[in-house]
Amino acid sequence: MSADDAPTEEGEGRSARLGRADALLIALLALTLIPFVIVIFGGVGRSSPLVVAAVTGLAIVAAALFLSWATETLEITVPVSAALALLALIEVLPEYSFEVVLAWERRIELAASSMTGSNRLLLGVGWPLIFFVAYFAARARRRPFRAVEIPRALAADVLFLSAATVYAVLIAAKATLGLLDAVVLIALYVAYIVNALRSGRTESEEEEEEEGEPGIVGKLQRLPGIRRALVVVVFLAFGAFVIGFGAEPFIAGLIASADSLGVPQFFLIQWVAPFLAEFPESLTAFLWAATIVSVARGLGNLVSAKLNQWTLLIATIPIVYSLSLGHPAEIALVQLSRDEILLTAAQTLLGVAMLARLRLTLFDAVLLLALFLTQFAVPAIRLEVAVAYVLSAAAYCAIGRSPLPLVRALRSHGSAESSE
Repeated sequence: MSADDAPTEEGEGRSARLGRADALLIALLALTLIPFVIVIFGGVGRSSPLVVAAVTGLAIVAAALFLSWATETLEITVPVSAALALLALIEVLPEYSFEVVLAWERRIELAASSMTGSNRLLLGVGWPLIFFVAYFAARARRRPFRAVEIPRALAADVLFLSAATVYAVLIAAKATLGLLDAVVLIALYVAYIVNALRSGRTESEEEEEEEGEPGIVGKLQRLPGIRRALVVVVFLAFGAFVIGFGAEPFIAGLIASADSLGVPQFFLIQWVAPFLAEFPESLTAFLWAATIVSVARGLGNLVSAKLNQWTLLIATIPIVYSLSLGHPAEIALVQLSRDEILLTAAQTLLGVAMLARLRLTLFDAVLLLALFLTQFAVPAIRLEVAVAYVLSAAAYCAIGRSPLPLVRALRSHGSAESSE
């Protein structure tokens, strides 16, 4: 080893150590397990739905963060595109647990509200915030930033998201959700995963990797192999334990709290539960966006999460519902659930039209956030907002010719893979 190499290795060793702030954050998150165990297994405070919802909700947020960090730490052993898909799958486990509980109890209207709420939060708030975080981070560093440029590897993700959106509209149109729908949606997601595994790393992803992961994950990835594996196992075990034992009490506490507070159950299940579930994965994406150089990766994480929820999360509902009945069954969707799915599909259509240009601009972010806040503040005009989403998507395609960059990127990516 040369003299020039020594400082580098020493620097890497120091960077692998968690700082005091990092250790304190991990400790505080781990401490949420104490009240969780006391309430869930000791029975203390179980008579108060608010206490149960608060204690389990905090523990679920901690569990989701640990699951997120563990999965991101594993990224150094798998292709980045596949790692994003794996990360999105692990990070939405809390949301899956909510859907399983609601579908098992056959509260289909609430299950649909949770699914559509999480989808609309992710796109209507998550995508715009990716832009705003990168924009203000660039301004703070006095660097120019006009748009999130989408790498060609994400073009296929946009295509799969389009297909899932078309099928969601079909589900709403036929007003039923069954096992056949679950098979189609799962097949669509499997095709997406296979494509992600085949695509491997792109040049832009390799350049981002050289910058290193931000925060705690970057330090965990530089730990020695055995210590890194131990941390991953502990984090995954924590997440599995809390979600496994906490999802049902959390949902029950949330519903009971809604009744005691005079708040509609539909509102809490559609927005509060998904917000807690979405926060960790969004935080990960925002950290990437704050680096500016990895902003496309942050958006890619949320796009992958959106596709995950728009396929597997919907598929979970009829599967668990059928298991709860003990035989295959088809769910008849009420008008409210159909309207919610159509509104979510319309929002997704606009998101696809924007990303088809392979960039996300300030205007795009403001439009997505404004339309989301409108339907959130005035739920009664959900269909009018759905029309606004569709008309906006049509304008992007007609005026901005948004599909053309996507088509060129898909052809270019396909040609590159063939040549390899």
